[in-house]
Amino acid sequence: MKAVVCHAPGDVRVEEIDDPTPRAAEVKIKVVAVGVCHTDLNFTSGQVPVPYPIVLGHEAAGVVVEVGPGVSRVQVGDHVLCSIIGPCEHCFQCEHDDHALCENSPFFTGTMLDGTTRLSSNGSPIHTLHYQGSYAEYAVVPERFVVPIRKDAPLDVVCGLACGLSTGLGAAMVRAQVKPGSSVVVIGSGGVGLSTMMGAQFCGATTIIAVDRLANKLDKARSLGLATHTIDSSKSDTVAEVLALTGGRGADYGFDAAGANGTLDLIVAATRPGATCVVIGRALGLVEITLNTTALLRQRIVTGTYGGSILPRRDLPIFVDLFMQGRLDLAGILDTRYTLDEAPQALDDLHHGRITRGVIIL
Repeated sequence: MKAVVCHAPGDVRVEEIDDPTPRAAEVKIKVVAVGVCHTDLNFTSGQVPVPYPIVLGHEAAGVVVEVGPGVSRVQVGDHVLCSIIGPCEHCFQCEHDDHALCENSPFFTGTMLDGTTRLSSNGSPIHTLHYQGSYAEYAVVPERFVVPIRKDAPLDVVCGLACGLSTGLGAAMVRAQVKPGSSVVVIGSGGVGLSTMMGAQFCGATTIIAVDRLANKLDKARSLGLATHTIDSSKSDTVAEVLALTGGRGADYGFDAAGANGTLDLIVAATRPGATCVVIGRALGLVEITLNTTALLRQRIVTGTYGGSILPRRDLPIFVDLFMQGRLDLAGILDTRYTLDEAPQALDDLHHGRITRGVIIL
């Protein structure tokens, strides 16, 4: 089968590899569409270490074509999303309803849950990103990372719910639980930032401030009707403008969807005492922050989210239904489609900010 393999930082190739077979509690999926997510750039750049060679891709939507022994929740023919969250349901975190923090779903191992690999090229092992490696014609995925969805949903649109879109929606709707009538500031107006604004808008926020350094991304936030106000941080004093827009008090909620040096500092400074500040994005492998304890003594909550803190089998079908009902404009965030052969170009376009939200169609 054809797949996109990263052999080392900066070395991404589209090539033929062996056709994989699922083992116990695993599902084989014919990939129909897969999102182009900024997280993949962390691995192509080497900022987040993974074992190489590795098949990229972690936002797959597709159709189940084969199931391994013991699979019970999905069957051949199901349309599914492959979430980055795969709760085991019996570890300490899962039993305390923190499914995104499952202790039995380690990050970036490059292997399947049993520590072995499913992918290969002429018999030589190839690793798998996020238990799916879905920049490929087929993906083998542990059953607990797979969520069946309604068959009338367009897979090229909803595939982003596997990671980026649900991360933003969940940050606002699940992690922060934005209240009606509140004010929100979001730094970073890419796909995750826009979906955060969408989630905040769905929750009833009335002031939504988008902050970015790229004019085209701010234009997108305005044109979609997601931001009531926009701030170009390359030209303006972000904190001063947010304070001016919130009666001098600061926003009720702040979301850092950029994850760059200084962005969380801006979020904390631009929110009011008692606000909730959520770290969502990570543009760099490591970002150091310095917090004045006064900000915490004034009862700000500074927290983070992984994958939007969702429970996939509960929340993903809900997000899909809301999209199909016209209540979440997921299609509006999507602006560019690629073939699998164009995946390296898609990643380069994302890296240079030429696209907001891309998808690879197979």
